[in-house]
Amino acid sequence: MHTHRLPWIQPAVALLLIMALSACGSVALTPIPSLTAALAYTPFIAIPTLTMTATVPATAAATPEPTAAIPLIAGPDVAFEGVHFTLPAEVASGVNAQAVPAEDILAETYPNHIGFNLVGYDSRNIRIEPHIRVYPVSELGQAGTEIAQELKELLVEQPAVIRPGVGIPILPVRNAGQQITVQIEYLTLTDGSGIRVLTQFAQDAGPIENESLLYLFQGLTNDDAYYISALLPVSASFLPDHADDSASVPPVDGALYPQFNSPEFNAEYASYQQAVMDKLNGTSPEEFTPSLSALDDLLESLQVDLVAVPKASPPPGALSVPCLNALPTRLRVGLFAYVDPDPPLPNNVRSDAGRDNDLIGEIGPGQAMKIMDGPKCADGWVWWQVRALEIKLEGWTAEGDQQEYWLIPCALQAQCGP
Repeated sequence: MHTHRLPWIQPAVALLLIMALSACGSVALTPIPSLTAALAYTPFIAIPTLTMTATVPATAAATPEPTAAIPLIAGPDVAFEGVHFTLPAEVASGVNAQAVPAEDILAETYPNHIGFNLVGYDSRNIRIEPHIRVYPVSELGQAGTEIAQELKELLVEQPAVIRPGVGIPILPVRNAGQQITVQIEYLTLTDGSGIRVLTQFAQDAGPIENESLLYLFQGLTNDDAYYISALLPVSASFLPDHADDSASVPPVDGALYPQFNSPEFNAEYASYQQAVMDKLNGTSPEEFTPSLSALDDLLESLQVDLVAVPKASPPPGALSVPCLNALPTRLRVGLFAYVDPDPPLPNNVRSDAGRDNDLIGEIGPGQAMKIMDGPKCADGWVWWQVRALEIKLEGWTAEGDQQEYWLIPCALQAQCGP
């Protein structure tokens, strides 16, 4: 990158996504080796969403009646502040819609965004209200932008197996890990894409129960302008709504939830967890309450017509960008480029993409290079592996930042230079 720009200071980001779970929550059914028999089940601390009240008992519709302060929009056609979706009657009778002011959650500030709480929703979950949020990506903080970037890359790769113990990227961040990750599906929205899974947030090896089971959706609009986060409680008939102690947890296909004082707690819990995940994966989407198919229909109908914060206009011929909030790239492997001589500053070359990697040299203003590999996204910049043509140097350099290009493309080596 140009040397007149100081490196960004990397703040410490308190992403407490994995508390006591070191390897759970994937289709591969990975056990949790770090848990010990001394653990006691403690529910995680819920993150508030909009304006909430207590959930009613499981036998009744779980969502409270709307308050006068938040508009109620009856289904099926929901439209509020540029966000539209179809609300299936079997999911909810309406939504409380709200323009949510900026809020601080776990040391991260989230910008003004649009929020929907679903009304008349059948939920056993006592910790999380059914809700959908739409965030402007350009206004997210550093941690939020990094999570959005992770989601973008996940949606491009679409792995069948989610990383053990990590689950999928999620906004807002939570102070608990994704204890399970099952029923993985990639969804195509009206103007976006996303991933949905079933999960349960937890800080320890507690029982898997309907009070905590969630349909979790995370997605992006096609222009990467908006991040869509939906947390919708679901329940399965073979799971308990709540388990006060280990003895009250019913076995799943012969696998028992272990006693906390068991000397074989880790192995027994791994067997229990795997049995639950297997059964959840084998359960038809229609057998959940609400059905996963109905929730998929809701999310796939979602459309965002808000006006995003405009970026600098890309020049003609600019290609898609691998980094959120970065300028579209003008380069590709096999092309040539040279460092913009205005201002007359060199581009740093590093051992790999990212400003934390070793600085191995510079390519001066007006000097040419060949594009060898890339692009990569790091620090919010687009990086390319280049070979300098006027000096002996090969490494990774940034095409520019979010406001300006530092490299000028040229189709032929003879065309490079001011």
